[in-house]
Amino acid sequence: MKRKVLSVLLCAAMTLGVVAGCGSSSDTGSTDSASKTETKGEKTDSSSDKVTIRMSYWNSEDTVQAMLDYLAEAVPEVEIEYQFIDNSNYDTIIDTQLSAGEGPDIICESPGSALKHAKLGYLEALDDLAADYSTAGTSVYGYNGSTYALPGISWFEGIYYNKEIFEENNVELPKTFDEFLDVCTTFQNAGVTPLAAGLKSWEPLLKSSMAFVTAEYLSTDEGKGFGEKYRNGEVTMDGTWNPYIETWSQLIDNGVYTADMTGIDHDQALEQFATGGSAMFCSGPWDYDAIMEKNPELQLDMMPFYGTKESAGWLIGGPGCGFAANASSKNLDAVKKVLAAISTADGQTALWQNNQGGSSYLNGVEFDLPEAYTSVAGALAAGNVYCPWNEWGSAAGAHETYGTEMQSYLLGAQDLSTTLQTVDEVVSELLSK
Repeated sequence: MKRKVLSVLLCAAMTLGVVAGCGSSSDTGSTDSASKTETKGEKTDSSSDKVTIRMSYWNSEDTVQAMLDYLAEAVPEVEIEYQFIDNSNYDTIIDTQLSAGEGPDIICESPGSALKHAKLGYLEALDDLAADYSTAGTSVYGYNGSTYALPGISWFEGIYYNKEIFEENNVELPKTFDEFLDVCTTFQNAGVTPLAAGLKSWEPLLKSSMAFVTAEYLSTDEGKGFGEKYRNGEVTMDGTWNPYIETWSQLIDNGVYTADMTGIDHDQALEQFATGGSAMFCSGPWDYDAIMEKNPELQLDMMPFYGTKESAGWLIGGPGCGFAANASSKNLDAVKKVLAAISTADGQTALWQNNQGGSSYLNGVEFDLPEAYTSVAGALAAGNVYCPWNEWGSAAGAHETYGTEMQSYLLGAQDLSTTLQTVDEVVSELLSK
């Protein structure tokens, strides 16, 4: 049964500039599976008629478990071997495998990597299946007139907050960046850690700072064309973003983000928040189940990121991981059966189960917005969901460089201009290829 939602609003939001990659990724788990060298198409045993195909993703298996369970029933003749590869190694491992004519049969792709792999001829065109999806979802996976990946459930990231801790400290939700700083100071003065952050990963600083730049600059008339100009080599980040990052850096100056957080990983930060050790935690729907499993009694909601002017706020987000078919797969028929099953209302519902809060780009499929996202409803309704690096074209992968350089900036290893110049250099190099 179709569920009524805000998904149309989310899809509309993506037309503002749709996102990265992918969705947002998990920092947890082991990369042991990345070293496996399974043979594509190998039968599960000599008496089985099942065909085994491999699916890779940078998110852990629990973020798609309902979809895998659904596929086991919907396509019983195909067995899916799920391969989690940590985000820090994902692109390198997949690139190496594809260049050797190998790799997973179904590859979860970011818009940037899908474009790169489509240009190199590694992916199978999926135009027939893509026709059932909205262009808001498929446009970021297009190349040379064809679509090379099917958009997953849209993703967005905001700031989860513990409603009980806010109420106990008489703290009101902020509506501007300055008010957010005041909220953090209030918690610090009360002996409460305002924000848990696993800065061992480059992602939190990337998303927090870019969300502020989005609210303060990229969403304005002056800044809306930055992404297109950036990928065309007409502007640089250094000399443009500096004043906005300097303002955002008050989160560092005020001790909200600290150097010792670079020794904390995603799972540790999540547990700190879930067990009441902090008031807030930046993440998205993919972490909801893990948070609630650790503390079923947690009163959870999410607020958006803000700029200095009062607004509905902004979320980092866009089309989720794109499901692509390896053109070298020995079992393309089985791969397309699986992708066709995902491209149904039941398939989308199953995918949504572990990503509640996102929306589907499959025509006619809608979901309710869960209660845990009440406080971002205004941002979603306003279409304020955007991911800057999705507009960088073939240089989209440089968002990781940005994140790692921001880690160095936090640690005081380099100044802001050097940080942004390094990103500019990597973007320029990628665009020249």
